[in-house]
Amino acid sequence: MFRHRPGLFLSFLSALLVANVSGPQYVYPIYSTFLQDRFQWSSLEHSIVNTACFVGVSFSGPLCSWAMTYFGAKTTLRIASAIIFSGFFLIAQTYAGYLPQHFMLITFYLACTGIAGAASFLCALDSQSHHFKQHRGLSMGLTTASIGISGLVFSQINDFFFKTDIHQIGATYRFLLFLAVCASLVILSGSFLFLEPVQDSLGHPPVTTRKEERSGLAFLLHPTGTALFCALFVILGMGYMYLANLGHILMATSSSSQHERNHQITLFSLGNCLSRAFFGALSDLMWYRYGLDPLWIFCLALLALPQAHQLPPTGSTLLISITYGIGFGISPSIVTGFGTGAFAKNWGWMLFAPALGSQFFNVLYGAYDVFRVGQWFCWAVLGVVLYAVYRNRKR
Repeated sequence: MFRHRPGLFLSFLSALLVANVSGPQYVYPIYSTFLQDRFQWSSLEHSIVNTACFVGVSFSGPLCSWAMTYFGAKTTLRIASAIIFSGFFLIAQTYAGYLPQHFMLITFYLACTGIAGAASFLCALDSQSHHFKQHRGLSMGLTTASIGISGLVFSQINDFFFKTDIHQIGATYRFLLFLAVCASLVILSGSFLFLEPVQDSLGHPPVTTRKEERSGLAFLLHPTGTALFCALFVILGMGYMYLANLGHILMATSSSSQHERNHQITLFSLGNCLSRAFFGALSDLMWYRYGLDPLWIFCLALLALPQAHQLPPTGSTLLISITYGIGFGISPSIVTGFGTGAFAKNWGWMLFAPALGSQFFNVLYGAYDVFRVGQWFCWAVLGVVLYAVYRNRKR
C-alpha cells in the first residue's frame, strides 16, 4: 500500500491524526451536561446549543470545499487550526465566567469548532482520496474511523486526567483548554506533513458503477447521489440525535453519572470506528472482487436502525453506532467515484444531509416517538436506495 515511501506513510498517519481531532461533535457530549448544569438553559436554548456543533460541521460543507479549492489544503488546515483553538478557548473562558454567558455566544463558539473540524476533516479525506487509488474504501474508511473514535479517545482522557462532577468547574475548564491546544496543534502539523495531491491513474477504477464525473446539482440528481443523500439524512440524523441527547436518555433509563456517560460514549465511538473501517474495506471487496454496488450496505443499515429502540441502552448505543459508522464509512468512497477533482465540492454538499437530518430528528425528540417516525423514514429511504442499485445495474 505504501511501497516503501516513508513520506506517503507519514502523510497517511498525519491524516488519521488530523481526522481524530476533527470531531468536536463527538467530543461535545463529554462536557455538554456540565454546560447545562453551569448555565441552566431552557429546553429550547439547550436544544439549540445541543446541535450547534453538528450544524457547524454539516452546513459549512460548501464553504470548506470552496476554501480548499481557493486556498489549498495546507492553508485551509492552518486557518482551521486557528478557528478550532479560538472556539474551544472562548467556550472555556465563558464556562469559567470570564466572558458573557448568553447561550447564543456558546452556540456560535460551538459552531466555529464544527466548521474548523469539517474543514480539517475534508482536507484529510481529500489527501487520502488522491494517494490511494485502489484502496480508497479502506484508506477513507480508516480516516472516517479515526474521527469516529475521537469520542473514545477524549472521553478516556477526561475520565483519567480530568475527573469531574458538577461542582468542579476547574476540571472542565482545564479539559476545554486541553481540547483547544491539542486539536489546534495536531491540525497545524498536518499542514506541514500532507503530501501534494497526485493525478488519478487510469488503471484503478473508483469504487462505484459510474464513470462520468459529476458535481453539484448533477451529482445530487443522479440516482446514487439522491439515494446517498436520503440515506445519510436518516442514518446520520438519527445517530447524532441519539448521541447529542445521550445524557437525557441515560437519565430516563439508567445511571446518569459522568462515568456512565463516558462509558456509553466509548461504546458509541468503538462501534462507530470499527464499523467505518470494516465496511470501508468491505466496499472495496464488494466492488473489486464481486462487482457489487456498495449501496447494498446502506440497505443493511436501514433495516437494522429501526430495531435500536427495542434494545437496552448498551445494545441501542452499539447498534446505532454501527449504522452511523456505515454512513460515514461508505459514503466518501461512493462520492469519490464521481471524480476526485469534484470530491471536495460533492462531499461538501452531501454534508447538508446529516445537518438537516439532525435538526429534524432533534426537533422531534421529546415531542413524538422519534424512533417510530425514524422507522417510517427508514422504509421509505430503503426503497430509494434499492431503486438506485437497480438503475446502476442497468447502466
